Amino acid sequence: MARHGSLAEQLTALLAYRNRPEGPIEPMQSNWTVVPANDDIAVKSFSHERDLRVTPSVEEIMRQVETGDVEKNAKGQTVRIGNLRFSDGTQTEKAFKRTGGRSVKEVNFVMPVGAMLGCREQADRASGGKGYDGDYKRRSNQYFADTFGVDVPSKAKGKPRKNGPGFSKDELRAMRDEAFANTPVLPEVKRYPAGLPATRDLVSDHFIGMKVAATGQAGGAAWQDVSGAIVQREIWDAALSEMKGADLAVLDKAVRADSYAEVGIAAGQTSAYADKKGGGRRRLIAANDNLAASLKKHSA
Repeated sequence: MARHGSLAEQLTALLAYRNRPEGPIEPMQSNWTVVPANDDIAVKSFSHERDLRVTPSVEEIMRQVETGDVEKNAKGQTVRIGNLRFSDGTQTEKAFKRTGGRSVKEVNFVMPVGAMLGCREQADRASGGKGYDGDYKRRSNQYFADTFGVDVPSKAKGKPRKNGPGFSKDELRAMRDEAFANTPVLPEVKRYPAGLPATRDLVSDHFIGMKVAATGQAGGAAWQDVSGAIVQREIWDAALSEMKGADLAVLDKAVRADSYAEVGIAAGQTSAYADKKGGGRRRLIAANDNLAASLKKHSA
């Protein structure tokens, strides 16, 4: 077992060769990134996929603070600001608690001093999904407009489409050239300012990376994952391009072979030498070491 373990550690390049990146880069079907969070790369943490409705809202709280009167008790504790009420340490509210048997029971939870009373929260809707209200749409589109420094997109009322005879590309080009020739002074080209697409109610619908479902079956790949895959592929392409064909033939055979003898025979050795003399094993280790050295060279 120790000998097998030592050999397995020596042939790590062969294992990497078997699992080398090939084919098109597939987007990650997950809302987790495969890039390690180290000191060099800052990966933005993923937020929840559902909007949470909190009552009272932040806007209502600020309105009460600005316009409401303040009430204090005999201890000097603030117990009311406008319509907002706060605990003096004696009030309780219903809550749920998990017991030792993993069951859940309802309890009267003592609200700490200064805690706002009567607050509620519930899941409202999937972020960016159906059922958003006008205010959510306005704030979402305004965020993208501010980010890109453009105007908030708006839909223009279109005219009814009139279907006419169809023309080929060559006919259309001929008609265009004839129109240019018959127009001595071309009209001024009207250029519209930069903007965002307005084909959907929400601008965020055009950014697939922002549509991550709770099941992880939607959304785009993180740019770190895509760029990392591209770099890995470039390293492998450079490393394999300078490898000898004989070494690559040995590695290809080793991935599918059932014994060292098959590897040695693929390298041109006799059956007896590849099997009894350990030629196949030594040839595989040599090809593995050459690959490891090439990968190390192009990874530096």
